[in-house]
Amino acid sequence: MRKTVACLAMLLILALARCAGESPGFAADTLSPIPPGQARIFFYRWLEPYEALSMSTIYLNGIPVGVSQTGAVLYRDVAPGQYYISVDSQGTYPDQFKTVTIAAAQTVDVRIESISSFKSPCGYLGNCEVDTFVVTIVDPATASREMRALKLIPG
Repeated sequence: MRKTVACLAMLLILALARCAGESPGFAADTLSPIPPGQARIFFYRWLEPYEALSMSTIYLNGIPVGVSQTGAVLYRDVAPGQYYISVDSQGTYPDQFKTVTIAAAQTVDVRIESISSFKSPCGYLGNCEVDTFVVTIVDPATASREMRALKLIPG
């Protein structure tokens, strides 16, 4: 019994030490300013333990720009223009990917959502659960609130 209590106490101490050392989360105002003549696109994904945990490559106009990870945010500074935003997805979903037009000094917030409950056609098997990812454009106030607890992926 004493051994069990000692082990539990040690686990509690280690867990508290880990929490104390974690970063406070993502804050957009701590980033360097958008370079002159550029725009910024944020990509983020909630930590949803009951959804797909696999990573998904993010594309702008068909060119890979990063990898979507649960509980994380990344950004890219881009030239002003029109961008077709897509991600790797085994499943398909209506209006799954988005096109945005972004001007210099503008910011666009993109949430990558996992929809594992959506059944996709999978040949002769009928419908299956596969990793289905959807691109959602989010208003700045909502995105700021949702990204607060996420970690920043550098690069």
